[in-house]
Amino acid sequence: MDFNVNELLNSLSYTLDFVEKDLISDVTNHGRRVAYIAARIGQKINLSNTELFDLISYSLLHDNGVTKALIQVDGIENYRKAELDRMHCVEGEKNINFFPFFHKIPNVILYHHEHYDGSGFFGISGKEIPMFSRIIALADFVAIYFSEGKKHADIEARVKKFPIFDPDFIDVFLELSRNIEFWLNMDDNFVFQALRVVTPTVHREFSYQEMRTVSRIFSNIIDAKSPFTGSHSRGISEKTGILCDYYEFDRETYWKMRIAADLHDLGKLMIPNEILDKPGTLDANEIAVIQSHPFYTRKTLEEITGFEEIADWAANHHEKLNGKGYPYGFDGNRLDFNSRLLCCVDIYQALTEDRPYRPAMPHSRAIMLMRNMSEHDLIDASIVEDINSIFEAACATA
Repeated sequence: MDFNVNELLNSLSYTLDFVEKDLISDVTNHGRRVAYIAARIGQKINLSNTELFDLISYSLLHDNGVTKALIQVDGIENYRKAELDRMHCVEGEKNINFFPFFHKIPNVILYHHEHYDGSGFFGISGKEIPMFSRIIALADFVAIYFSEGKKHADIEARVKKFPIFDPDFIDVFLELSRNIEFWLNMDDNFVFQALRVVTPTVHREFSYQEMRTVSRIFSNIIDAKSPFTGSHSRGISEKTGILCDYYEFDRETYWKMRIAADLHDLGKLMIPNEILDKPGTLDANEIAVIQSHPFYTRKTLEEITGFEEIADWAANHHEKLNGKGYPYGFDGNRLDFNSRLLCCVDIYQALTEDRPYRPAMPHSRAIMLMRNMSEHDLIDASIVEDINSIFEAACATA
């Protein structure tokens, strides 16, 4: 299928900004702002369209490892601590291993906090640091101070003061910064459109199986958001694949379902961890926040041409046959088989894994609860029985 990669990248990377909002509430559009600044620098140094697209892609994904860093580093109180933790560079580099760049460059994410003078995490200096890393490091610095409300002259002075950036790119940045439009385009109201203008339009032929390399990246990011969901999306995707084979789905539908399973909880990146990881009972307001995540999943995925069915299946995983699910209240007449299937797999996976408020249930207990749910017209009884027959033996031998 001919995919608009711009749509895919912009839609999925948008969710990464909400990880930063979990740390500091007034940080918005950080990834897009970094990508915009980097792209303007890339244009000035005459990168080709494919090189420019890759630079923007790396920039949008530069902080994709922050979710894992948040779990592994206790006591993070502000954005700067997480941003400067080397763990997010390491995890981020791992996550993008399979992203379909035009020109894959090793260690761009790993070294995006390296300093030109060699004082960074890994001691790499000068032109040893990948060019894209050097551009992103400068763009990241500028974007952070811009978001903090610093004056343009103060940002320029800080950039010139520290010997941590490539002097060639400092000169390019200072040339760009002379024009007020450069700064105005970074405003929250304009940065999305500004980035879209400078991003080359890229269409590439990908099968849905190939597109899953991207959905797996975001599945890893989603699962890393909370220590209690460390393999949730991966487990759902694996079980969904087994059931798709059981039902003899065609290959395109099989891979669409795997992508939907990978991304069904994409909207949870927009939910604060203090709610996701709360060990006690949620109050009404917190429940409403939790129930918003499938809505955000749909709104993100439906922007991607070719993902229409994927968006529907992924976003319906908390709907119920009697119309009492969320966030839309769809009933059995609206929920197709694939939506019902993903809902059942999600419930089974959740019941059989540890949560902050209870330990994992054994297979038999999970099936008993799911049968009770089917009797109350919440989920599809036939799928529950298929899950039981398929996974009972596997659990018995585990």
